[in-house]
Parts: sequence; structure tokens; C-alpha cells
Amino acid sequence: MTEKAEIGRPKDPRVDEALITAAIEVLTESGWAAFTTTAVAKRAGASTASLYRRWPSKQALAGAVARHITHAELRGVDTGSLKGDVRELLARKRKILEAATGPALLSLMGQAAHDPALRQILRDDVYLAVREELESLVAQAVERGELARRIDGAQVEVLALVLIGTALARSVFVESGAGHTAEAELRMLLAVIAGA
Repeated sequence: MTEKAEIGRPKDPRVDEALITAAIEVLTESGWAAFTTTAVAKRAGASTASLYRRWPSKQALAGAVARHITHAELRGVDTGSLKGDVRELLARKRKILEAATGPALLSLMGQAAHDPALRQILRDDVYLAVREELESLVAQAVERGELARRIDGAQVEVLALVLIGTALARSVFVESGAGHTAEAELRMLLAVIAGA
């Protein structure tokens, strides 16, 4: 069976990028309440029809924003050592929240408690991305002989939740650039991974 060809012009990746950038800006400046497809399309200089061809709803667009933020920053950590990998993962996590994308992601996570569709999107695009990257770091450490075995799924799940939770708490309660807490977080995570 052949797939139907999409009718109309092919999607322009520059429009995708402009819409994602505009979505991050709207979320950062105004939060979820003002995050409308109309506001995003206007900010990007695109039509709402262009936006809806890519994402059928505000939640789907929010998912694209979350995917863009997490996948661009968290994927592909490999420094050659488990300690270096965990340090790099923590640095990238801090970079996400301290950059312009941080308030946008925090706004989405705050709204997710009230929006089941958004909660599922963030689970798939933030939590699972963090979890997969942790599993990858542990697998690399096992291959290098730094760990005797992989840690089980429940332990990876808790570690992913801890990583996300500490990132959110840090963004609210701790001044940016507080290096002493970052080092303590690194030591604790390494101890848990090695002890598991």
C-alpha cells in the first residue's frame, strides 16, 4: 500500500524553526495563559495555517518546544568517563534552565498539573529523554568497565525524577551559578549509580 502524497508545498524547516523560537519567546514572556497559536504565529511572522499544518493544537506545539529544548541539549553526552558524563549532563540541565528556554519549560511544567494532554507530552518529551540519556550514560560506563552492571529500571526512573526535580527546585530556590550545590549533586548521583 502506498502512502498518500501530502498536498501543497513541502514544509519549510525555516518556518518550523521560526515558530519554535516564537513559541519559546511567548512562553518565556507571558506564560501558558498567553500562549496561543495566534500569538505564536504572529510573533514568527507566519500564518496560523502554517502552524496548524505542523502542530494541530497548542499542546502539540508545546510538546515540540519541550522536545526541541531537551533533545538539543541533553543528547549525546560522552566525555570518556562516568564522572565526566554525569557532570556534563548536570551542566547541560542547568544551561537549559538558566537560558532563555528555562522559563518556557518551567511554564509548561507548571501547567501540566492542570492539563492531562500536556502532562503526557512532557512525560514523553522531557522525562523519557532524561531517562534515556541516563540509561545511555550507565551503558557507556559498563562498556568502559567503570560499572560492573547496569542499574535496574526502577533505579533509573528515580534518578531521572531526581534530576528533573532538582533542576526545577534549583531554578526556583537557588541562585544561578551556585557551584557548591552542583558539586554536591554530582557526588550524590555518582554514589547512587555506583552503589546500585
